[in-house]
Amino acid sequence: MSWLTAIGIVVVAGLGWYAWSLTRQVKTLEHQRAQARQDALLGIHILIDSYLTDQVDRSECLLRIRVLLDAHQENWLSTLELTRFDEVSGAILAMPFGEARQQIDPTTRKEHDAARRQLLQIHEAELAAELKRLKEWVNQ
Repeated sequence: MSWLTAIGIVVVAGLGWYAWSLTRQVKTLEHQRAQARQDALLGIHILIDSYLTDQVDRSECLLRIRVLLDAHQENWLSTLELTRFDEVSGAILAMPFGEARQQIDPTTRKEHDAARRQLLQIHEAELAAELKRLKEWVNQ
């Protein structure tokens, strides 16, 4: 009977160690996710400042902000109600970019560039206001 007790203690100790190990892994993953979220918020803050001070290509900047929000803030649209930002960034995102943009003919590329510029000009004031609201939310 004593050998059964010893086996029981070994099994319980092994399961305890395994549970502790899994708990530690979960905490590490949660910490990494929180750090990635903080890094994304910092990136969004920097991009908004760059957009508002006209230091970057505005359509590219909106795309980068949108990607960071989609990746790290699942409920950003319902929480923040950035309808104009969603509309404009969605329209720009629907156009080819990166390698796909390089593969389209120059005439189509120029048409897309003109459409982007027009979108940004038409909604300039609304986008600036929404991005300022987003910046305040990021700073919370």
